Amino acid sequence: MRNAVAPFVLATAAIAACSGPPADDTPLLPPEALALPAGTGSGEPNLAAGIGSGPVASWLEYEEGDYVLRFSTLDERQWSAPRDVARGPDWFANWADLPSVAPISGDLWAAHWLVLQPDSFGAYDVYTAVSQDAGDTWSEPSLLNLDGTEAEHGFAKFFPWDDSVGILWLDGRNYLLDELPPSAPELRGGSLRYARLNADGAVTERAAVDELVCECCSPDAALAGDDLLVTYRDRTEEEIRDIVVRRHDGERWLDPVVLGPDNWRIEGCPVNGSSMDVADEDVAVAWFTAPDNEPRVRLARSSDGGASFGAAIDVDTAGSFGQVDVALVDSGAAVVSWWRRAETEGTALVARRVAADGTLGPIVTVAESEYSQPLDVPKMLSTGDGLVFVWTDLVEDGGVRSVYADLRLLGGG
Repeated sequence: MRNAVAPFVLATAAIAACSGPPADDTPLLPPEALALPAGTGSGEPNLAAGIGSGPVASWLEYEEGDYVLRFSTLDERQWSAPRDVARGPDWFANWADLPSVAPISGDLWAAHWLVLQPDSFGAYDVYTAVSQDAGDTWSEPSLLNLDGTEAEHGFAKFFPWDDSVGILWLDGRNYLLDELPPSAPELRGGSLRYARLNADGAVTERAAVDELVCECCSPDAALAGDDLLVTYRDRTEEEIRDIVVRRHDGERWLDPVVLGPDNWRIEGCPVNGSSMDVADEDVAVAWFTAPDNEPRVRLARSSDGGASFGAAIDVDTAGSFGQVDVALVDSGAAVVSWWRRAETEGTALVARRVAADGTLGPIVTVAESEYSQPLDVPKMLSTGDGLVFVWTDLVEDGGVRSVYADLRLLGGG
C-alpha cells in the first residue's frame, strides 16, 4: 500500500520571505532533487546515518515475483548505484513497518526485513543479515524472533551497542502465549524486545524491555554516551498510550520517563511512533498525539543524556497527522518533519526548525499528496549543512524519491 505523493513541491520565494534573508551572501539555492536509483514502483524507504560516510537509503522493489531489499549511499549529494541485500517471494511489505540497512561501524553493517509465516493469517517474522565489508556481501538470513507464535513481529531498529549489533523490535507473542511472563500485566498486548548480534549475525542476548507497549507504533533507539536510550509509545492497563524514553545504563533498564505527559487514552494503536536524535548529552524526541481528538506534533529535549526532559513544545496542532522524524542540527536546534493537512487539498510533508530555546521557525512544505490522510512514513536525516528526505511518490508509476534542502530554508543560519 502506498500513498500518491506529488513531485517535490517547495515555493522558494515564499520560504525566503518568511524565513528572513540568508545569514551570509551565499545565494539561497532552491531545494535539490537527488536522483535516488530506486526503480518504478519502489517503496518502503528508510534512512540511516553513515559511519565515516554519507547517509544510507534503503527501499524495496518488486521484480520477477520477488521483493528485493536494496540500498544506496550518498556522497556529495549523489546517490551511488544500488546494491542488493536479499530477496524473497513471501515478504511482508507495507507502508508503516519498514525494512532497513544500517551501518553499525565502518565495515560492520546490518539489515532486516519481514517475512510472512506460511499458512497463517497475517503473521510475520523479522529476518536479519550482517555484512562485514560495508554492504558488499551479506550473511545468510537469520530468524530474529524464536517464540514460534503466529503473531506480528516488526518495527525493528538497529543501533551500535558496545562491540555488537543492537536491534529493537515490537513483538506480538503475548497475545498468544498460554502463560504470560511474570513481568507482564494481566492485559495482553504487544511487547518491546531487544537482542544483541555478533559480527557473524548470531544472537548472543535477547530479552524484553517492556511487556506492554503500543503494538504498531515504531520505536527508536540511540546511544547517549555509553548508555542506550529507547523511545516508544507505552501502553497502560487504562489504555493511556503516551511516549516514553527508557535508558539502559550498562547493567539494567531504568524506569521510563514519560514525555508530556499527554494522557492520550485510545483503545487501539494509532500506528504513529516517536523519533529520537542524540548529539553527546543533547537528546531530542518528537512524536504525534491526539488526546480529546486534538492532534499535536510535539518535541521534548534533554540536556543530560535522557535522564530528564524539559516541558514538551507543540510544533504543530490542528491539521497534523504525525509520522514524525527529528534531526539535531547546528547550534543545538532540532528539525521536525511530519505530515499535515495541505492548504488546498490532500496532505503535505512539512518540516520545522525549533531553536535550542524553543523558538519555532516557519513550517516549510517539502512534498504534497493527493490523499486526505498519509499512507507513508517519510524519513529525514541531517547532513551538516542541510537535510536529506526520502518518501514514496505514486504520481504516474511512482517510486521512492529523495531531496536535499539547505538548512537556511527553515530559518537557520
